[in-house]
Amino acid sequence: MLKELPKEVYKAISFEKGSKPDFDLLASLFIEKGLFINNKGEQPVIKPVPDYVKMIETNIDNGNIVSIKEVEISNEVIEFGGVAQIASKYELVFEGATGRQTRYGVNLFQLIRQNGNWLVSSMCWDDRTNKSLFE
Repeated sequence: MLKELPKEVYKAISFEKGSKPDFDLLASLFIEKGLFINNKGEQPVIKPVPDYVKMIETNIDNGNIVSIKEVEISNEVIEFGGVAQIASKYELVFEGATGRQTRYGVNLFQLIRQNGNWLVSSMCWDDRTNKSLFE
């Protein structure tokens, strides 16, 4: 289950034109105070899960986000007792108001085991348009 967790997050985030992400599934994969940390720009954008969901939903409703498809290329898991980290390389195909873009990056998932289940405490990422960074 632990190694498969990023795929579940990507499944929850991905959606086709005319629909929305599975926000309930997404929230169920995180601890109550889980964080999304986008570190692609000059300053990190840090949002608790409900704020991240609201931001994505608002952008979909405004037409700024049309579709998202995120898939895992590979991952590496480090587990020790009740904590784990997963480095997940991904491909993201994003369609927005200005067109379609493909990006490649790494999500770093920090996880804790709570009541026998692995939950994400934070997910931080950076990405680029150049796939050769992985080759």
